[in-house]
Amino acid sequence: MSFSVFGVRVEIGFLFTASAAFLLVFNINDSIKLAIIFSLVHEIGHLAAIILCREKPERISFGLFGMTIVRKGDITQNYHKEFFTAVSGPLANLTAAAVGVLFYLKCKNEYTLKIVAVNLIISAFNIMPVFGLDGGRALEAVLKQNFSQDKSEKILRAVSFFTLVIMMGFGFYVLISTGYNFSFLAICVYLTVLLFTKA
Repeated sequence: MSFSVFGVRVEIGFLFTASAAFLLVFNINDSIKLAIIFSLVHEIGHLAAIILCREKPERISFGLFGMTIVRKGDITQNYHKEFFTAVSGPLANLTAAAVGVLFYLKCKNEYTLKIVAVNLIISAFNIMPVFGLDGGRALEAVLKQNFSQDKSEKILRAVSFFTLVIMMGFGFYVLISTGYNFSFLAICVYLTVLLFTKA
């Protein structure tokens, strides 16, 4: 299904609809539900930044992994605006975590601690200086403002690779500790493939 809102094409995929129905029908882990909800908050943070920078998305699509914002030419902003747009997602999660802390201090509701933890994890993961993540985009904007295109690419690849090695080590630790959870490791492998197939 697709429609337009203020000239922006919005696409809602079958997998998004199916996963939303699954969440409503089945009683899955609260942490997974919160991760999905606050991943959308993360993307809304990016969308708000794009609008504040007086740009308009070309397309907003809802798929299996949440919301994706597509801009014309992907990067059309200057480096200051690109940096701001990149960090706005993690900042949205940090803001949600801060609100959760304030709510916990006032009401002592244990569920809000789960909200705080989920938002901190989403923010921390996305701010990693790895190509394909928000931290990588922010680093790329800073590098390209200060160095040549070629040197910026080399530094970004080196920092991304070094960070991914550490992240993979943590992924293996999680896999060995739990005996079954390889999701973080799988994400690291995907990001590594993305890095080495970068044009």
